[in-house]
Amino acid sequence: MIKNMKKIVLGSEIFTRGVADIVTREELLARIKKGKPLRVKHGIDATAGELHIGHAASLWKLRALQEAGHKAVILFGDVTTAIGDPTGRSKARPVLPAETINSNIRSIERQIRAILLTDPKVLETHKSSEWYAKMPAPEFLRLLSLVTHARLVEREMFRERIKAGTEIFAHEFVYPILQGYDSVKLRADMTVIGHDQLFNEHMGRFLQEKFVQDPQIIMALSILPGLDGGEKMSKSTGNYIGLLDSSGDKFGKAMRLRDALIITYLEHYTDVPLPEIRVLEKGLAGGKNPMEAKLFFAEALVKRYHGAKQAKKEKDKFLAVFSKREMPEDIPVAKITPGSYFLPDLLLRLKFARSKSEARRLIVQGAVEVGGSVIRELKKPLEIRAGELMRVGKRRMVKIR
Repeated sequence: MIKNMKKIVLGSEIFTRGVADIVTREELLARIKKGKPLRVKHGIDATAGELHIGHAASLWKLRALQEAGHKAVILFGDVTTAIGDPTGRSKARPVLPAETINSNIRSIERQIRAILLTDPKVLETHKSSEWYAKMPAPEFLRLLSLVTHARLVEREMFRERIKAGTEIFAHEFVYPILQGYDSVKLRADMTVIGHDQLFNEHMGRFLQEKFVQDPQIIMALSILPGLDGGEKMSKSTGNYIGLLDSSGDKFGKAMRLRDALIITYLEHYTDVPLPEIRVLEKGLAGGKNPMEAKLFFAEALVKRYHGAKQAKKEKDKFLAVFSKREMPEDIPVAKITPGSYFLPDLLLRLKFARSKSEARRLIVQGAVEVGGSVIRELKKPLEIRAGELMRVGKRRMVKIR
């Protein structure tokens, strides 16, 4: 039975804060009144091995529901990852090899377990290959026969590609059916998703009714712009805060957030009480310096993932280094042989970047300083001397020795 009914009231923050839509609230209220724990599905495709705070918004919702006595059912879509979700795509995604998918799943699961309660009573994990790998072709064809072409092309993204004359491959049409059928196999009472997944999860409701199940409730969360105010968080654009980022990197990235997004990010990505956020919002509207609000957000974000002590330490370090223009006493030392280096290779070697593409992006954006000068040269070797100070972004630095 539910442990704390106060935490599962329909008007509570669980169902309002950061929530764009619930399909349907009436069904949710009816399920709550029954007092039976819900099976709450959250599906994740393993297209990459790192989650960001946008992904984690759903995980924190699941955590709150777990604390109220419900079960989080995590589905790793290894089969659907191999297909690639066409959501928002003007062309088909590249197909990932199984080895990469499984490696990504292992990494994602570690990040998930750092947020969710791990007691088996409130956590279940599955891979979609558990049923799709065993599904005979006749059964698969029967599943496809339940969904019409007309229903699939209701999807806005498909309509846009048809209008533009861009090809849609058969496996892309199948994707929403597979995601929907996952809800049937898991007997999901509810699913927590980003708002861009509404079509796929409506397919889940449709198929559950076909298989004589109660249709799942859909909690769709708002999707925010990235740090730069542009498109949603993405590793390719570098406008995200990753769960694997260090506490210092999280703090530094948070301080790059556009002023107009501070309040929204506080609401969606921290657990700061809403009354406190409203006071801060009023202050900003009255002309208060947004730097103070941004510091407040950065500290709250780091506190959520690394604890209050570490958050305070990162704030003090940030103020010392960048507001007071002091150099930190504990600058890391990199022991390399002085000489000529290609800068992207050097950033990789010093672990300032995880890939050459990320290294090149940092350089092009002017985020790399050597000896106090911004370096944008990608192809020309750079002379590195002993005692040189290298800085990447505003907060990461090493001294060459």
